[in-house]
Amino acid sequence: MLFDLYFVFRVLVFPGFTFLFFFTMFCDWVERKIEARMQNRMGPTFTGPGGILQPFADVVKLLTKEDIVPGGAKKTIFRIAPIISFSIIVFAISFLPIDGAAIIPNSSFAGDLIFIMALITIANFFLFLSGWASANPYSDIGASRLLTQFLGYDIPLVILALAPAFLAGSLTIASIAASQYLPFIILAPWAFVLFIVTLQAELEKDPFDIPHAESEVVGGLETEFCGGKLAFLRLTRDMQIVFGAALVVELFLGGPYGPVFFGFPAFWYFLWFVLKLLAVVVVTEYLTCLFARFRIDQVLTANWKVLLPLSVLSLTLTVAVATWVYPLVM
Repeated sequence: MLFDLYFVFRVLVFPGFTFLFFFTMFCDWVERKIEARMQNRMGPTFTGPGGILQPFADVVKLLTKEDIVPGGAKKTIFRIAPIISFSIIVFAISFLPIDGAAIIPNSSFAGDLIFIMALITIANFFLFLSGWASANPYSDIGASRLLTQFLGYDIPLVILALAPAFLAGSLTIASIAASQYLPFIILAPWAFVLFIVTLQAELEKDPFDIPHAESEVVGGLETEFCGGKLAFLRLTRDMQIVFGAALVVELFLGGPYGPVFFGFPAFWYFLWFVLKLLAVVVVTEYLTCLFARFRIDQVLTANWKVLLPLSVLSLTLTVAVATWVYPLVM
């Protein structure tokens, strides 16, 4: 019984769903504040201290609005695809060690890095189905752009994720994070930089936000969504940002591990994880504010002609470092 209560608490409360939900809202607030400062605006100010409750208020507002299904839409897929995509993202995060252990106890297994990357691809496919089922030309275009972009950038992202795996000698995320006595961002900075750039495309953040470019396709796959379904689409995007930043932390920044000064190690591991994740969120948001949107042909060219060859070269260089340099450092 005690184990069951512990399991339920970790999965549903902390560091599970409840914590992830409110932390995602906090990261959304941080991003909006950064964008406002970069664009000489105020950002959220009224709802809560400094507007910190504004993302939560937005979700509540959407959940209470009328939920409309357009005529001609594939109703079943239109209703469930956003929820399934959101659920898959949350499930993927559950395998990441946050306080020294994964959210789901004893869920780590050999090769879970590949499994998690596959889950993200599946979640993105359900986002595509959301737009495809909307029976709207703008949604169809946005969904097609999304599928084209994700299928293309998934390849270099997986290749770049293998670089830390070679340095750690393992495809298990917990082992990769625990083996970083020297963070892999120091041993393979080229892989880190390329991973961040590719992650921008995976997260649909500027300059890779063509799937929902307002000036071209209104709102992309979200055009026909409202109410609770739109809330889940927005939550999925925000949760993807948190997941992407968490993946960077696990693969390149030593995961949750850091100095333990006193008390419980789990507390310090959790604190280091949160601080590292927020640092990555700030970096990605600054990149979003600094660059203008690419055209779709530029996005595809950047993937197949630039990032894919560079990711293969990065992996080759990392294998050389893992073979000849890393043993000397350790």
